[in-house]
Amino acid sequence: MLTPGSCRERERVTAHVSDIFPQGAYDAAMRALVVLALCSVAHADGSKERLVFSDLTVFRTNPLGLQTMARFGLEKQLYESTAPVAEHNFWFGGIYPRLDPVSVHLGVGGELQPLSILNLRGFIEAEQYFGDIGFLQSFKTATANYSDERLRDISALADKSWIIRGSLQPLVQMKLGPIAARARFQLDYWSLALRPGDKVAYEAQLDTLLPDNGFTLSSDEDLLYIGHPGLAIGLRHSWVHPFYRSEHFLNRNDEKAYDDDNAHQRLGLLAAYTLYDRPHTAFNKPTVVLIASWYLSHRWRTGRPDHTDISGDINNNDFISPWTPYVVVGFAFESDFLP
Repeated sequence: MLTPGSCRERERVTAHVSDIFPQGAYDAAMRALVVLALCSVAHADGSKERLVFSDLTVFRTNPLGLQTMARFGLEKQLYESTAPVAEHNFWFGGIYPRLDPVSVHLGVGGELQPLSILNLRGFIEAEQYFGDIGFLQSFKTATANYSDERLRDISALADKSWIIRGSLQPLVQMKLGPIAARARFQLDYWSLALRPGDKVAYEAQLDTLLPDNGFTLSSDEDLLYIGHPGLAIGLRHSWVHPFYRSEHFLNRNDEKAYDDDNAHQRLGLLAAYTLYDRPHTAFNKPTVVLIASWYLSHRWRTGRPDHTDISGDINNNDFISPWTPYVVVGFAFESDFLP
């Protein structure tokens, strides 16, 4: 099992998970992304109550992005237990601020971890886009062209927009010897303040068109080796799927042409290294994170398809080679303000 006790035996390998620019959720998130913590979502360190702050700053390519994501609030142990499956339990309440060059985000919510292997996170987030550097871009239909090339072409049309997001993020994690496995699922509801007539908007963290008053589902699954102190290295699979209704298309024919084209998935390598772990300090667990993935499926990032795109409005520059990786470089740390 993934427990604080077993983590201490390996000097508690750490990383922090959050959806980066897509997958994020937040993801992770990016999102979105994503700080990895293999030994637990948060650490008890023998104390029953903590005032904690954690931050992950990431730079990402394919699509391009830069973002810092934080978590600040009160964490308290639910009950005493020495059983590995239940030893690390807590509730958390606080805020989840995010900032990038094109928007500012503030989420309010909490987490419940009744067992060491299960964490449930939920929050409501307000997002304000500045209308800079081509964001936010909205469209009248889910079949619209939202390639990187098209987004650059219409960057002058970017709109200052509000987004309200509700997110539920269950996480399951386990450990067997030096091998750890974890999966975070992210169900998001989106309410978008868009230009009149527009029904969807491109969001870089999930790298897809968000449905106004609709849902997206995403996940990150990790299989990692944690047998070396401070190091976690292995595989990550990421998946994003938006759900559209008839109102997100121009007409019935437009809707029939769509066949989950805006869903996508990636598979690649993930590595995180924690420099040191000194509990109850203002700067702890400095961690370097690297992700290099390749798209298994994507409307724009796996080369030009054999068939005509559903938008009917494309050129060769809209498509990116399938050999171009999705790369994330990040730095994370956490602070503990109670002795």
